[in-house]
Amino acid sequence: MTESQNRFHEAMNQGHTAAWDQDWQDAADHYRQALEEMPDDPKALVSLGLALYELGLYDQSLQYYAQAVEVSPEDPLGFEKTSQLFELLGQNEQVITPALRASELYHKEGNIAKAVECLVRVNRADAENLPAHSRLALIYERTGRKQQAVTEFLIVASLMQHQGELENAKQAAEHALSIQPTSREAAEALSLIENGVSLPKPIPSREETFRVERESIPLSEPVTSREDEVSDLDPVAEAHKKALLALANLVFEQEAGDRKNDQVEFAREMQGIADGTPSVGFIRQGDPQIVFTHLQRAVINRGKVSEQEAAEELEKAVEAGLDHPAAYFDLGFIHSRGDRLESAVRYLERSLGAADYALAARIILARTMRFMGRLNEAATNYLEALRLADAQVVPKDQSADILRMYDPILEAESKQSDPQIKNKLCDLIEDMLFRPGWQIHLAQTRGDYQIDIDGAPSIPVGEVLTNPQGYRIVESVRTINQYARSGHMRSAMEEAYFAIQFAPTYLPLHTYMGELLLKQEHLKEAIEKFGAIAQTYRARGETLHAIKVLQRLLKAAPMDLNARMQLIALQEEKGQYNEAIQEKVNLAGVYYNLADLNRAREAYLDAYQLAQNTGTNRELTVNILHHLADIELQSLDWKHAVEIYEQIRSVKPDDYQATEKLIELKLRLGQDQQAQIEVNDYLSFMEISGEDELVLTYLEKLVDEYPERIFIRRKKAELHLKDGQIEAAIQEYDAIGELLLDVGDREGAKQAIRAILDLDPPDKVEYQELINKLDGEE
Repeated sequence: MTESQNRFHEAMNQGHTAAWDQDWQDAADHYRQALEEMPDDPKALVSLGLALYELGLYDQSLQYYAQAVEVSPEDPLGFEKTSQLFELLGQNEQVITPALRASELYHKEGNIAKAVECLVRVNRADAENLPAHSRLALIYERTGRKQQAVTEFLIVASLMQHQGELENAKQAAEHALSIQPTSREAAEALSLIENGVSLPKPIPSREETFRVERESIPLSEPVTSREDEVSDLDPVAEAHKKALLALANLVFEQEAGDRKNDQVEFAREMQGIADGTPSVGFIRQGDPQIVFTHLQRAVINRGKVSEQEAAEELEKAVEAGLDHPAAYFDLGFIHSRGDRLESAVRYLERSLGAADYALAARIILARTMRFMGRLNEAATNYLEALRLADAQVVPKDQSADILRMYDPILEAESKQSDPQIKNKLCDLIEDMLFRPGWQIHLAQTRGDYQIDIDGAPSIPVGEVLTNPQGYRIVESVRTINQYARSGHMRSAMEEAYFAIQFAPTYLPLHTYMGELLLKQEHLKEAIEKFGAIAQTYRARGETLHAIKVLQRLLKAAPMDLNARMQLIALQEEKGQYNEAIQEKVNLAGVYYNLADLNRAREAYLDAYQLAQNTGTNRELTVNILHHLADIELQSLDWKHAVEIYEQIRSVKPDDYQATEKLIELKLRLGQDQQAQIEVNDYLSFMEISGEDELVLTYLEKLVDEYPERIFIRRKKAELHLKDGQIEAAIQEYDAIGELLLDVGDREGAKQAIRAILDLDPPDKVEYQELINKLDGEE
């Protein structure tokens, strides 16, 4: 890292720290320093824009967000913030373009909630904006929000009618009625249009929150249920079937109401609704009418014409603006069976981002590359296919780990130069995946080499297939499992030692040996074995494997400080900051349990610093601060503990534990006036939060712990009066009077007695006599 980069990162970290502390001026200064080193860094530009926004310097903030948009035009955040600032400044005409662009980019990312939020902002700025209303209508329809979809389609109908496009207005109203046939509003709107009566124009949109359970589903694909059953097709045939169905849906889902055989007219309608912008999610640019014409021919004529003829029509649709992974996969599939192999590769690579086609696309790419003599790329694609398949057959909570574990396998394979070994690998994966019921076969293969011991790590299939001794390893693992299931751990260990002789560098076998040692309660030897494995993985550069092994070691030996510190270092190296922070907290907990408060404090402070520098979630930061405050309490440093609890409350104002600790500490420190303010604020906060029942409980607790604090008893008496509990209030005022008499405050005692008399107690005469006596003694 260059000196300039070091200065940049240091300034950014200082800026983030200041932002965390809500010191926006200091944050802005540091972000400006960062931009002096890297003037076009989008993150620094956005960060400075936010700091200036918080300072109320909206014009300056807008300047930096605009610059961020220029250097990072595919990032929706800059466009979104720009539109927000224009709205704040009252420049409604300027809101529309960046808000529409932000919506489009969020849509591409699959963030439907944000896309809708930006479209709603457009409608607040321009209630008659056709592109925004039409896109909202489509989004609402395809995410199942029927009522909102009907509303938006009727707005589209109104705007079309006022523009004189009566036929399109009628079609929009008909479509609204087809979405919700029982809608009286849609039926009335259609009737008004047919009778030449003008529909009312829309009013400015209100803010709303958009939620949809399946936001990850592309809007270009109908929402359908996905079954986890094993298919009777191989993965390529299954993916091709899905692609053809998706393409058919693109055509036939447009048929609604009375327009069942008029796709071209519907395309013309959507083009009009979009007002010259692409509002159909699967059309990139161009004329929707042309797209649907060619798409319709490609789909409807499938089976009547040759594959190549169908491909020609589909390719014309893509050239006209169709942007959908099903189209890319279908074209790649067809061309891979002909002589346009480079085109096949290009289209298949464009379909890799869709989960429904990624596995099959990798298999076809591997076959095609191999046929073209590009063996290195073929082997890589086969391994990528295996990575995807492997992650599908393990439990869901292990999928992400399996995907990551293929990184070093792919890197090692890229360095393999023996074509015989590469061809063998390609054959193995082809045979394993290209078959009906491949999921069952792959799961069985995993079972052949996965050690059947609780806690044993899940190993990628690719780890075995890329090992020259893979077959012998599988045989040995089967034997180990047989012995282990029978309880013959010593024999299982002997078989593991035997396997190590012919595969000494196959680390999963060493890991299994560590598990066997744990089963035999040889904890020290197991820890040494796991430690050596982790060091070897680290030396190989396979950091993720090293992390997994160290985590396993710590599960067996949580007090191993050296292993935990190694784990923290690796997690920080891999950018796993949340995990590293949690491990630092765990390390502090170990020191705390050992009664080493100084080292525990250092570890918690280290965790807190990392949390600040990396902008981790606030709950974790608050948790760390609570631990630090607890250590100060243990050390009897109450003043420092007060400072930490104040810091917690600045980050999380509704942290009840911090507030109660503050009250307790201020009472212990004799800061009664401050404690009284804290109590009043806390009780008010609970009442506002609708937790009135907790107020009395808390006051009773305080009275029990600090019975001599008069202001607490007075607060309790007032609460009793508010609740109509006269007798309980009298008891509190009576106690207050006695406390005041004990300290010689006769005037205060008389005030307490008068408060009792105002409540008309049964023994009113006795209280009056007591006041008279006190008056006579003065």
